[in-house]
Amino acid sequence: MNFKTRTAFILLPGRLLLFLLVQLCFALLLGSFKHSANYWIATATITNFISIAALVYLFKIQGMRFRDLFRFDQVALKKDILIFFSITLFCIPIVFLPNYYLSIWFWGNEEIPYNMMFKPMPLYLVYSFFVLFPITTALGELSTYFGYIMPGLKEYFQRKWLTITLPVFFLAVQHCTLPFIPDIKFIMYRALMYFPFACVIGISLYKRPGLFPYFAILHGMLDFATVMVLLNISTG
Repeated sequence: MNFKTRTAFILLPGRLLLFLLVQLCFALLLGSFKHSANYWIATATITNFISIAALVYLFKIQGMRFRDLFRFDQVALKKDILIFFSITLFCIPIVFLPNYYLSIWFWGNEEIPYNMMFKPMPLYLVYSFFVLFPITTALGELSTYFGYIMPGLKEYFQRKWLTITLPVFFLAVQHCTLPFIPDIKFIMYRALMYFPFACVIGISLYKRPGLFPYFAILHGMLDFATVMVLLNISTG
């Protein structure tokens, strides 16, 4: 097992554990673990910075550049754009419907998990993360699972389904600790809600790595919408 594969296995649970560790730090600062869950957007942003720093370092010591992940393939640009938009249209129900149906399944009410997750925050914090959260997530999340881990596993596993399944699984499950609320229904809800979308991303990037920058941009746009929800709640 080479260095890239070893570090890929180490990184698999990395973000999930970092989310929990950073939330615990907030709990110590606030004197309340329950209250710390309200600041999950800060937890995510800090974790993203750590992820990006780790990736920049790992790419550098292997003679590669992290920023090259986000380079558009000029030769296949038109084809990539067409394929990406086709996938995006297919993804629209996959992104939003699991949230609704899981909410109904677990609670019979789609507002319960929404109210558990979104709490008002001080406006200065919301504005601080208004740009930082979506940008750092776009740079740090998919890069970890599909820019570094998946290529590392590809060099180790002969079965491609394992190469795809492991990063997809951990991408989905990491949300269990963002935020971590010790409620089994909420944990299951968070683990499952992004799994279908993660599958689409994983399969797409395995078959066509050139789509990576497009998915990173889409991810950032979705997270920007999340900040808008939090802003609306905090100003309401």
